[in-house]
Amino acid sequence: MKTDWISWAGVLSLSIMWGSAFALTDVALGGAGPEVVAFSRIFLAAIVITSVALLTGKGLPRTLEHWGWCTAVGLLSLALPFMLISWAQQTLASSITGVLIGAAPLFILLLARLILKEAIRPRQWIGFVVGVIGIAVLSGIEAILDGAPPLPQLAVIAAALCYAGSSVTTKVMPPLHPFSATAAGLIVATLMLAPFGASGFVTALPDAPHGPLMAILALGLVQTGAAQILRYYTVKRSGPVFMSMVSYLIPIWAALLGVTFLSEPITLRMLAGSALILSGLFIARNRPKRD
Repeated sequence: MKTDWISWAGVLSLSIMWGSAFALTDVALGGAGPEVVAFSRIFLAAIVITSVALLTGKGLPRTLEHWGWCTAVGLLSLALPFMLISWAQQTLASSITGVLIGAAPLFILLLARLILKEAIRPRQWIGFVVGVIGIAVLSGIEAILDGAPPLPQLAVIAAALCYAGSSVTTKVMPPLHPFSATAAGLIVATLMLAPFGASGFVTALPDAPHGPLMAILALGLVQTGAAQILRYYTVKRSGPVFMSMVSYLIPIWAALLGVTFLSEPITLRMLAGSALILSGLFIARNRPKRD
């Protein structure tokens, strides 16, 4: 496995792509509803990845078993989280959304223990607890204690749980080339969201303002489609462990872009919650060799 400047460029590019997706979603919602934004993003990415899968000779899954697994991945990694995030960002700042989604590796840790029965070291549990405290702070713990749960934040947390569930599902599913699996997942997710967003894609999207339209095209073609291709080659070149560093960079880019280009406010709660979540990720992932 190589970790040269090309590998670092891949990780940096992916973190910018995925970190900027939240700000672009905010812009896209200015011209279309959340269901149209989610559907459009998946549909456009499906065209890109399916074309790549066919042109490279990888094709689509050939067994019902593989399609069943890809259906689960499509639901958990695409259809549900994209809908939840788009809905939440109607009222939630993109910077907060990005930080909350960045906590997904903490949920992967928990699901790996509960479902895969993987051993979790004490240091990892500490990181998980620190991260959960950060999520509570960022979500507005005072509202939770008062019995008025912040629904947009909970929707984003649910999306992060979906991503974690998708990671666990991908780990246990039968072997399949990433292009084939991703294309199948995108096709299934497109069909899932078609009843909600297809009509808006055909009728409302052509009349959308230039900014939201460009944001939707970028979300589908670049942030989802091209990013999956770059992710594949980065993992192939440098390995999944090196690739995992993207998790630390996504929240930073999301917050930076939201504050810089969308004039989102920087609050003490945001800084404290973000610091706790990133610390939790660091503690859980960077443990001593002897643990």
